[in-house]
Amino acid sequence: MTAGRVVVLRHGRTGHNLRHVWQGQLDVPLDEVGVRQSQLAARVVAALDPVAVVTSDLVRASATAQAVADVHGLPVKVDERLREVDAGRWEGLTRDEIIAAGDGDLLAAWRRGEDVALGGAERPSALGRRGAAALLDHAVAVDGGTIVVVAHGAVLRAAVLTLLGLEQPRWGLLAGLPNCGWGLIQPGEPAWRLLAWGLTAPAPADDQGIPGDQGSSGDHA
Repeated sequence: MTAGRVVVLRHGRTGHNLRHVWQGQLDVPLDEVGVRQSQLAARVVAALDPVAVVTSDLVRASATAQAVADVHGLPVKVDERLREVDAGRWEGLTRDEIIAAGDGDLLAAWRRGEDVALGGAERPSALGRRGAAALLDHAVAVDGGTIVVVAHGAVLRAAVLTLLGLEQPRWGLLAGLPNCGWGLIQPGEPAWRLLAWGLTAPAPADDQGIPGDQGSSGDHA
C-alpha cells in the first residue's frame, strides 16, 4: 500500500522571502503575493486529484496547504517533521548580517554543499533524513493516488534528494523550488523517481500582483 505519486509543494512567498531573510523555523505568515500564489497553485495541483494533503505546522506552509485542501474538501494533516531546517542563530538575519556576525566561513561552506550545521543547529544530512521519513510515512498511509505535501524549500529538496539515493556531494544537481513551486516524485524501490521539478502555476495575463520571480529558491535565502 503506497501512494502512486507525491507532489511536494513549497509554500507561497513571505515578507522574509522578499527581503532575503533566513526564516528557518521562524513562524512567518504569507504576504499578499504569497496568498495569491497559493490560490493559483491550488487550482493547478488540484487537477491531479489528490487523495490527501499533508503540511508542515508552520503557518506559511499550512496556509498554502489549506488552499489546496479546500478545492477538494480534504482534511489537512500536520507533521512537524516537515518544518524547515533549524538554522539556529542565522534565523531572522540576512546574508550580510550573518557574515558581519562572523559566520561567513560557515555560510560559504554550506553554499559549497558541505554538511555543516546551519547557524550551529541542523545539518543538511539530518534535515534530509527527517524529511524523507515524513514523506515515506505519508506515502505508505494511502492506497494509490496522489498525495500533496506542503512544506519548505530546504526540507523538501533535502528529503527528495535523500529518497532519490543521491550522495550529498551531488545535491547541487537539483535546484531549489521557487515559492509555490512543486515537484512530482514516485515512490519506489530501492529509490524513488523524480518525474518533474520546479513547476509553477502560470499567472493570469491581467494579474499584476505576482512577479515573474516567485521568490528565492530556499526559505533561508
